[in-house]
Amino acid sequence: MEDRPIRLVLYNTRYGTGTGWAYHAPFPFAGTLKTTMARSSSIARFIASLEPDIVGLVETDGGSFRQGGRGQPEYLAETLGHSWVFSSKYCIPRISGCVPVFRHQGNAVVTSLPIRETSVLRLKRGIKNAVIETGFDDFDLKLVHLSLGSGARRQQILELAAMVRERKRPLLIAGDFNAFGGGPEIEPLIEAGLKNADTLGIRTYPSGRPWLGLDLVLHSPEIDVKRLEVPDVRLSDHLPVVCDFALSL
Repeated sequence: MEDRPIRLVLYNTRYGTGTGWAYHAPFPFAGTLKTTMARSSSIARFIASLEPDIVGLVETDGGSFRQGGRGQPEYLAETLGHSWVFSSKYCIPRISGCVPVFRHQGNAVVTSLPIRETSVLRLKRGIKNAVIETGFDDFDLKLVHLSLGSGARRQQILELAAMVRERKRPLLIAGDFNAFGGGPEIEPLIEAGLKNADTLGIRTYPSGRPWLGLDLVLHSPEIDVKRLEVPDVRLSDHLPVVCDFALSL
């Protein structure tokens, strides 16, 4: 590996629909229907300024009418000169495929690193159940957005923990865990052998006055986290996470 750490940027961008009171004007949740292209450009410029090697986008628009039919991951990938992988986050294709906005709502990995293989795994529980699995030369990444329901989320975490125990290579699991209960919720993943890159209890939600640490980077012991920070950038209702890491093989 190069001496320079690998930079992972994790960002729940809320589809570029904004945050604060403007999101709810002129009626509650009106932002879900507004044009997002200008804010998407701002998000892309911000992420590009971080010079990432990997970007994990949670709640990104794959090309709805809000984006003029052009996906946010594709636009970011073109901005960075990277490749990209996108998946709808919903498990009900017959419903999400028929609703114009829903079928474009998902998660994505954008990266400059060579991708050895990629796939989308569907967890057994939860409406939001997509795991984007991306294999790189020396490690694997699983990008997640776990269920809002505590029961389904618990089962999703247990299923991920079982995968961790069977891993063959260094592994990161990153995403919006929606772990409203804090550290105890992700304990099965810690018991399975992962570490939390955040050792300081950093909060990422809501971006205006964050008090919940929902956006996490978990990693196996072979991965050495050099730095983790949460920039105060309010382009979404979540704050981004920047994690620099290297492999200690």
